[in-house]
Amino acid sequence: MNRIVNQIGLAVVLLLLSSCISKSPKKISEGRIEYDIEYDTLTLSRIDKKILPSSLIVRFCNNNTINTIDVLSGAVTISIISQPSKKEFTTLLKVFNKKLYHSEPYTNGHYPALYARIPKVNVDTLVKDYDYIGYKCKKVMGYFADNLESKFEIIYTKQIAIDNPNLNTPFENIDGVMLGFNLRFNNLEMKLKARNVAKENINADAFKIPEDYKKVDFQTMTDLIYLLQQ
Repeated sequence: MNRIVNQIGLAVVLLLLSSCISKSPKKISEGRIEYDIEYDTLTLSRIDKKILPSSLIVRFCNNNTINTIDVLSGAVTISIISQPSKKEFTTLLKVFNKKLYHSEPYTNGHYPALYARIPKVNVDTLVKDYDYIGYKCKKVMGYFADNLESKFEIIYTKQIAIDNPNLNTPFENIDGVMLGFNLRFNNLEMKLKARNVAKENINADAFKIPEDYKKVDFQTMTDLIYLLQQ
């Protein structure tokens, strides 16, 4: 009788373990991350939500990434392409029919145009384990260097295989792909949280500069993005 009970108990344990394993995602190196963007009530009281960015899409493959934010249903689009093999960033800006780009090499302490006016993000030393949308993550409190009192959660994971995902961004101190964080453009602070991570094939063309985009210098790109944030 005891033997039967033990066998049943073992079967239950194995079933539970297999259930846990099946729900735990494998490390992926190619796919798509979709983020929702939220705003505080003060922001929404002075700015129509329809003209604010509502989502961020990150596509990645072989350590190449392209991050895209759409505004006004795609009428305005800002993308950043990172290509470690070329050691190069490219910023793409589309404003209605105007399409511009700027490429630059990786340089220590230098951010692409989209992040050029954002202070560095510092993080607390206390790091907690955290499960989020099925991924094993870490959670830490961060703050922009010019505002020590306003802290926000940063959730990141090592289960998405992108090397140095925060290179040359204000989040260089975060060693993992962020699934929850804040961004600040001028006085506009955005809270981003991933709603979905999907493994899918990403065409290499996603990381190429479209032929109909015109090259501009860094200052022009930075100034244009700054004007869009007003």
